[in-house]
Amino acid sequence: MSPITREQAALLAAIAMVLLTGHSLFDNFVLLRESPALVAWGSVVPSFVWAIFFFAVYRNTSAAKTIAWIALVALFIEAAAAYLRYQQSVSYWTPFGNALSLQGWLLRLSWAAFLIAFALAPDHKRTRKIALVVAIVCAPSALSTTFDSWNSWIGLIIDGAPKEAFWRVVITPAVRTIYWLSQILFLWSTWGNPEPRDPADVISTRLTP
Repeated sequence: MSPITREQAALLAAIAMVLLTGHSLFDNFVLLRESPALVAWGSVVPSFVWAIFFFAVYRNTSAAKTIAWIALVALFIEAAAAYLRYQQSVSYWTPFGNALSLQGWLLRLSWAAFLIAFALAPDHKRTRKIALVVAIVCAPSALSTTFDSWNSWIGLIIDGAPKEAFWRVVITPAVRTIYWLSQILFLWSTWGNPEPRDPADVISTRLTP
């Protein structure tokens, strides 16, 4: 069986980001009425931009490089919103964590480096190496989320949690797990994506005895 391509992984990441956006809207419905700008710019808008970026990579269009710059701006906006949330003592989950999360800021910086490298040269060896680094940085969050989700599901079965807890105990961990796994799969496939060779070099190689 052939390995998954970067484009296929990007489609999965785009779908996961759409799920995360919908989940964020539903999960923060009350907060959305109280602080719509904070939720929109801190979670919904950045997630939507990321979804567009991944979909553009899936379509393998030249616009993906431009959208990478837009996603970089969205990343900075999300960081500013995280700081405002901390100042207002408002807490809700985002992939990068809160304003005081060291892991969250490390994720932001590593993704920023990847977006810049991708916008400049998507298939360059440097971009592929950065993708591998970002995948390694994402791994602790992915493992932690997956572990927590399994614990939640087991607790639901053993403890007989009420149906009202189904969203928090099952749906939320599932969406977050799908998100992290799709991110790592995209980064891993980007790292393994071979750099295109110059046609002249290919012809030269074939003519060499």
